[in-house]
Amino acid sequence: MRPIVCCAGTALNNVSRWLDYWLQQLKPFIPTYLRDSSQLLDLLANLGPLPPGAKVFTADANSMYTNIDTDHAIEVISAWLDSIKANLLTGFPFEAIKEAMILVMRNNLFEFGDLYFLQLLGTAMGTSAACMWATIYYAVHEITTLIPKYKNNLLLFKRFIDDMFGIWIDDGTPNAWENFKLDTDDFGILTWEFEEPALSVAFLDLTINIEGGKITTKTYQKALNLYQYIMPQSNHPPNMMKGIIFSLMRNYHRQNTKYADYKSMATKLFIRHVNRGWDRTTMKHWIISADIKIQQETLQQTQPTHVTTEEPLTNKERVFLHFEYHKNDIPKNKVRAIYETTCKDLLSSRLGIKQLTIAYSRPKNIKDTITKAKLHQAPGREASKYYSGELTPS
Repeated sequence: MRPIVCCAGTALNNVSRWLDYWLQQLKPFIPTYLRDSSQLLDLLANLGPLPPGAKVFTADANSMYTNIDTDHAIEVISAWLDSIKANLLTGFPFEAIKEAMILVMRNNLFEFGDLYFLQLLGTAMGTSAACMWATIYYAVHEITTLIPKYKNNLLLFKRFIDDMFGIWIDDGTPNAWENFKLDTDDFGILTWEFEEPALSVAFLDLTINIEGGKITTKTYQKALNLYQYIMPQSNHPPNMMKGIIFSLMRNYHRQNTKYADYKSMATKLFIRHVNRGWDRTTMKHWIISADIKIQQETLQQTQPTHVTTEEPLTNKERVFLHFEYHKNDIPKNKVRAIYETTCKDLLSSRLGIKQLTIAYSRPKNIKDTITKAKLHQAPGREASKYYSGELTPS
């Protein structure tokens, strides 16, 4: 077992957020960086016909965060920063980044009951910079070893944090695949679990297939997914639910190469929401409306685009009204109507306001009450009563 730590709101996490911002600026220098499955779909679409014998593979890091040796990571990331220094803008805070890495990763203090702990090994848990830190750490090995050594075998090679995806080409080099796996593990104490090259793999939320020398994709969903969609009794704005349905439908349309797979996902979406209590007619209307809009968007993408010269509005030209949402409150369209008839002209002439934006936030729910970062301590049953102060090696 290992603890899950929340660093949000702590003083050290302010440093971690600053560190994360600057590490994010280094993504263009990481050729294997993958933002999400949507970016992967774009890359796959541009590949064209694949060479004969091409296969897809995946690999998962074994507990990536906890198996990154802190000293090794600081050393290799610092050296990599020095190697790309000439390619970055003047004023990039190299030395401050190095100091921030040491501060954040070597001083992850957390509280459990009335006890305090210092994390000694692995990426600092629950801190803002953890994701980019881990991404950059292993990218150094990919950039310096894996890509140069196996460039003839890797038609495509990408990684989403601890999930690796690639298209492998057998160029006839003896034992190339086995050597690639060995070299992948030869970096610090981190190791990887591979799925052998095949014609079909599951990666993120996609099933990626090679059919007739071409890539096809379909939506992948885990067998144990409970599909706990928002219930109709929840206190959410109706338009938000319509937006959720449209967003899911658009994802399914993009993820599924074959129309039959897209249609199957739309049907499952309908059935699962009806099972959650939604009205069949309402849900059918939302799904069909979403599909019509998606087909129109697809058609527009094939038409010539018209360049607009309008400048986007600044925040000084907009007025924001923020409400905590309740379904029995005055509707948004009535608020807008009051604004139009009473003060729109005055705000426009006096303050230059050109647009009203009405924003809703959700009220507190049950989860906010029962899920807290700080535990309640019953008198006489503090954590220190049960912990001797010594850790048993695992």
